[in-house]
Amino acid sequence: MASNFKISIDRIGKNIQIKLIGDFDGSSALHLLYLIQDCLKNSKKIFINTDFLGNIEPFGINVFRYNLGHIAKYSDRFIFSGEKALSLIKSWPDSTRPKCKIEKKSVIFHTEVYSNQLNHAF
Repeated sequence: MASNFKISIDRIGKNIQIKLIGDFDGSSALHLLYLIQDCLKNSKKIFINTDFLGNIEPFGINVFRYNLGHIAKYSDRFIFSGEKALSLIKSWPDSTRPKCKIEKKSVIFHTEVYSNQLNHAF
């Protein structure tokens, strides 16, 4: 795992807020996936903030994508936000990828699409 990678977790009711901090490599991706899998058991929504991510290594994205497994089918329970959110969301399989809405400088992913506010092709 990248030496500066950290995950901050807060529970608010049935929701989990995860803040990713530092550089994202293959080990960081596995750590995040194990955490997400554990959080799915006891949460309604999982918010993942990427504003504090540094370098995102392509290998980290590949590890994330190829190890999503059954987690991908729960895309409606995830909300990604932050400047680096697109990097993670693009790694989801096309058939289960959460949709995207852009608000100001933050990107929020959920299951509805707002095509008039989004000009990115996935």
